[in-house]
Amino acid sequence: MLVTDSGRHGGKVFEQLIDEAVAELNAAGAGPGTPVVLCLPNDVRWVTVYLALARIGAVSVPLHAGSAINEIAHVLEDSDARVALVPTATAAVLADRFPDRRFWPDGMATDARISPGPNCPDEVATIAYTSGTTGRPKGVLQTRRAVTLGGRGMAERLGLNTGDVVLTALPLAHSFGTNVLNAAVMSGATVVVLPRFDETDLVATARRCGATVLAGVPTMYRRLLDLPSGSMPRLRCAVSAGQSAGADLAREWERSRGGAFVEGWGMTELAGFATLAAPDLPGRHGTVGTAAPGVRLRVDTGGRFGDARAGELSVAGPMVTPGHLGAAEAVTDDGWLRTGDLGTIGGDGLVRIVGRTKEVVLSGGFSIYPAEVERVVARHPDVEDVAVAGLPDPVRGEITCAWIVPRAGARLTLARIAEFCRPHLAVYKVPRQIVLLPELPLSSTGKLLRRELPAPRTVGASA
Repeated sequence: MLVTDSGRHGGKVFEQLIDEAVAELNAAGAGPGTPVVLCLPNDVRWVTVYLALARIGAVSVPLHAGSAINEIAHVLEDSDARVALVPTATAAVLADRFPDRRFWPDGMATDARISPGPNCPDEVATIAYTSGTTGRPKGVLQTRRAVTLGGRGMAERLGLNTGDVVLTALPLAHSFGTNVLNAAVMSGATVVVLPRFDETDLVATARRCGATVLAGVPTMYRRLLDLPSGSMPRLRCAVSAGQSAGADLAREWERSRGGAFVEGWGMTELAGFATLAAPDLPGRHGTVGTAAPGVRLRVDTGGRFGDARAGELSVAGPMVTPGHLGAAEAVTDDGWLRTGDLGTIGGDGLVRIVGRTKEVVLSGGFSIYPAEVERVVARHPDVEDVAVAGLPDPVRGEITCAWIVPRAGARLTLARIAEFCRPHLAVYKVPRQIVLLPELPLSSTGKLLRRELPAPRTVGASA
């Protein structure tokens, strides 16, 4: 567990720990504009180095602590980072492959100090690498202005203040985790960071630290809901992102755990949320809220998705990335970032996410959004978790398949799932194939890895 605030940690004022990290960075050769790979577990070291990098004007390159050697090597080459903070064992291996880099596993005691460089809002603050779900990881450039707006926007929308205690087990290297940290720091709140997600440990920590706000992904909230009622202390707010949680989960959380449940939607290319629901926003359940401060949204239907209301969401504003490292700018000529996410924007400004452009299942001329089918299947009492995607079909082009994690002792069949779905879905949307799994393939941040869903033994089975 990590607590960062204006108090003391290990007998030292937190500011002193940041000063020491600044000195160590200087000795390691980091300075204004220097890319520094930060690949450590969630702990006080990660936080102090991250804040020290911002103070001296260096560029942070955060990576998940569980990254493979080849993943780190790719980032070192792609970002041209000459300094890297990595686990000791990893440093020993990489030092042989990159003799011209400085690997800094344990810190160095030094009294050297570095003068902060000029802090220009349009300078790059972070190179954040995408998860690689659509190809090789790309370095997304995030400016200091975008990172600041992302933190402040989240703090403002959630109403964070010095009396809040924000609890999270999100990896700090992920944009969601970093955004939560920045929001807490900028609002003067206390942030409590767990090294990893464990529902029992999280509940005990929430009670011990007096948590008022919890940040996580839907998978975490589902596992917390499986615990006995009353085990989780009442929170002021629970915020979810990463993938759609759905109205049912939100209502169940508020009914059994209390406090507001809000969803947000963002991406690495924004350094924060594009949309986020406020805790008192009417009609928020089943939506990802409204546009965050400084964000403009539009829906591009173009007649391409077979649904007059849904289309690809585009974003504009100062939080949008100037581009990817070594690639052309990510935005269109008129300044809009095409997100690849499909959604609707209601007259009240509430945004609903229905899927991704590349995840749309085209079956017999119909467009099927996996998120819609997932929400229905997830309501089945014997379903623990579910993912939906398309499978090739010689007649329809594609059919929907549901990869399901059943609850303990449950006996699920395709016929039972189809019967359950028919009252809620058009016949062409009902899954025509199911695959039972012990767990879904997830990234380190709890995000579904659709490309790793195993192929079923047979394809094209009808319900």
